[in-house]
Amino acid sequence: MRIRFDPTETIIFASSSGHCNLDCQYCVASPVVKHQPSLTYEDLMFLKESVGGRVYFIFSGRGDFFAGYRKSDLLLARLLDHKDIRVALDINGVAINCFPDLSTDQLSRVQHINLTFHYRQLKQHRALNIWLQNALTMLRMHDGGDFFINFILTPKESTEWDEALSWYETNLFGQYPKKIVLINDVLTGFTSAEENILNTIQAKYQHLLHQIRRGSFETLLSSFSSVQCPAGQSYFRVWNDGSIQSCPNISELHDAGNAKSRIFKPRSHPYTCTDVRHCDCYHIASSGRMIYFKDRDHEPLSVSTKKVIKLNVA
Repeated sequence: MRIRFDPTETIIFASSSGHCNLDCQYCVASPVVKHQPSLTYEDLMFLKESVGGRVYFIFSGRGDFFAGYRKSDLLLARLLDHKDIRVALDINGVAINCFPDLSTDQLSRVQHINLTFHYRQLKQHRALNIWLQNALTMLRMHDGGDFFINFILTPKESTEWDEALSWYETNLFGQYPKKIVLINDVLTGFTSAEENILNTIQAKYQHLLHQIRRGSFETLLSSFSSVQCPAGQSYFRVWNDGSIQSCPNISELHDAGNAKSRIFKPRSHPYTCTDVRHCDCYHIASSGRMIYFKDRDHEPLSVSTKKVIKLNVA
C-alpha cells in the first residue's frame, strides 16, 4: 500500500492531533494521547510557507486527525482549498468532521486514505453504527485504489477476529463491496494457536480480504545497510505540540524547529544513515528520494555509481 508521491513535493508526516477518541490496547502510541494540544491551520500554513512549493501532508501518528480539532474549524477543508497541498489520512472513522461537505475539487487532493476498523473499541463505545455510516459516506464519495480499510490482527483480540469480520461482512460489505486489509500487530508475536485462528478466518473470509500484511518496515528495507537520506530537506515530521524533526529516529536530527513557535531549521545536505528500518524510511524510500544504498552483500556504491531506489510494495 505504497503512497504515491510527486517528486516536486515536500513530504510532511504530521502527527497533528493531541487526542484520540479511542484507546486501543495495541496502539503504537503509549499511552494513548488524550486532550493534548493539536496543530492548527495556522501552524500547518507556517510549515507550508517555510518549505515553499507543493506539500504532501501525511496525517497520522499519536491521535486521530479528526479528533484533534472542532468540526467548526473546517481544518481539512481549509487545507484542501490550496491547490498545492495534497493529503493522506490515517483515521479511525469515529468522526469525519467536514469530509461529507468537501467539494469534488477538494476531494481530488485527498490522495490516500487508511481507515481502520477497531472492532472491539467501537463495540465497547457503542460506535459501530457511527463508524459504519462514516465509512460508507467516505467510500461513496471517494473510493479508489488508494482507499484502504484495515483491521489489526492483534493476538490480544484473537477470539474476536471471526466476530469482527462477520460483522464487517454483514454490515459494510453487504452494502458496499469493499475488501479489507488484515494487518499483523508487529508489537506482539503469534502463538501456534493464534496462527491456526488466522488460517481459519483467512479461509472463511477469503472473499472479503484484499491483503494480509504480516511484515514490518525493517523487513521491507533489510537489504540495504546505509543510505543518503533527504530527511530535513524534503521530508519532515511535525508533532501535535509543534515540534519539527528532520527524523524522529536519529537523535541528532530531532530538532528542526517548532511550528507553534514559528521556528524552522531545515538541513542543507542529505544525512548518511545506517538505521534504515522505520516507517519514515519506508515513506522516503517509496517516494524514490533515498540515494547511495549499500547492498549488504556487496561493496558500497561509489558516488560515481549513485542511484535512486524505489520500493515496489503492493
